[in-house]
Amino acid sequence: MHMGTQPQTGGQAATAATKSATEQNRAYYDAERAGKDDYWRKMAAPRFRVAEFLRLLDQEPFFRLCDLGCGGGQLLQDIATFHPRAELYGVDLADSQIAANRLAMPRAKFVAMDLDQPAAVPTELLGKCDVVVASELIEHVGNPLQLLQNARTLTRPGGRLLLSTQSGPLRETERRVGHQRHFAIDEMHELLVKSGWSPERVYNSGFPFHDLSKWYANRNPDASMKQFAEGKYGLREDILCFLLRTAFLFNSRTRGAQLYAVARRVGS
Repeated sequence: MHMGTQPQTGGQAATAATKSATEQNRAYYDAERAGKDDYWRKMAAPRFRVAEFLRLLDQEPFFRLCDLGCGGGQLLQDIATFHPRAELYGVDLADSQIAANRLAMPRAKFVAMDLDQPAAVPTELLGKCDVVVASELIEHVGNPLQLLQNARTLTRPGGRLLLSTQSGPLRETERRVGHQRHFAIDEMHELLVKSGWSPERVYNSGFPFHDLSKWYANRNPDASMKQFAEGKYGLREDILCFLLRTAFLFNSRTRGAQLYAVARRVGS
């Protein structure tokens, strides 16, 4: 789960509501926040998503992988640790983030791209990847079908899409970080088919502790976002994250608000 911004006034919230998904995502993800890396490295939800992606990647060999909405490249760094020979690509909306990633991770290749738009994929990347990963991205875009179609054009015939997103209600903390909608299993399955993918598995996980953590954060969105998104984590945040990571070990792998999809590109 992405954490959010400073509290908005009524006027600011009304202005945000009129912005496109691209504008909302630029406004949030271009901003510097001291707690961004702490959230990725310590919070339970992103750590368990990484573990699931690594498990899925181990199911068959791959040479070339692209991470859509790569952010600061943390997922690619985790993948590189376990797959050091893989050729890695990262796609993100923000030019400034892409420039920073190129300095931080020179072995990977990064491309700025608005995947919410048609024909977003440059010619040199068409059909290039064995695996495309879209972690917590599709809930941010205005046109999920277009995103999935762009993901397909990046992937070679027979290649795979590994996707994570959220099911259940769209709450305040999620709206503030640019979520446009959440998805049920049947909705995601239908979108994958419409965009030319062959779904192999679409499933939920995370009950009860992932779901409870989302509910608890939204009891006081301002406080939750300030504590876990804005500043560096201290001892209190580290202890809470450790306890939550431990609790997540007991989550269901078939029920909950965390949604995963595995799909394959069929045809030419």
